[in-house]
Amino acid sequence: VEKISVTGIPIDGKFAASYDIGALQRKLGLREGLLTILIATGSFGMGPIAALIGLLKEYQLIVVCGHNKGLYEDLKGRVGKDTHVMGLVDNMPELMAVADVMVTKPGGLSIAEALAMKLPMIFFSAIPGQETGNIRVLKAYGVGRGQCPPKDIARIIDDWSSSPRTLRRLKDDLAILSKPNAAADIV
Repeated sequence: VEKISVTGIPIDGKFAASYDIGALQRKLGLREGLLTILIATGSFGMGPIAALIGLLKEYQLIVVCGHNKGLYEDLKGRVGKDTHVMGLVDNMPELMAVADVMVTKPGGLSIAEALAMKLPMIFFSAIPGQETGNIRVLKAYGVGRGQCPPKDIARIIDDWSSSPRTLRRLKDDLAILSKPNAAADIV
């Protein structure tokens, strides 16, 4: 047993870096002072994205559609000024850094990256098996909400938005589970 080391999933070091949030917000065209929600659809661009956008209008949204060009085109033409729709991106660490909450699929790598960024998560569209197990573990630690329909996601975000203390506590709890140096620890 003493030969076993729990290191976590290796992630890019950019997810453990410190960022100038104000500079990133300006670079990305985001407004300061608005709760920012990152909706990441996974590389295939799946999930109840249009419904979420409709329910979360009062917040600043960053929607990453991945490879789903149809979703990207559909959303691009009908969103408000505080909704930023993107296709496949190469700056996910920056997007996570400026977000206050991430709504996404519960894939292992996304979770490891969000843990390193101390980014509270709410999940939709879990694939049975590994992803439902991921939700179960995070819920047990009180740091993730899972398999939520859009109305429940909106309610949770409203609750978190009205309680900055709750969001701070979630970030602190995420830090406990975070393994940002997994790659170096493995080596």
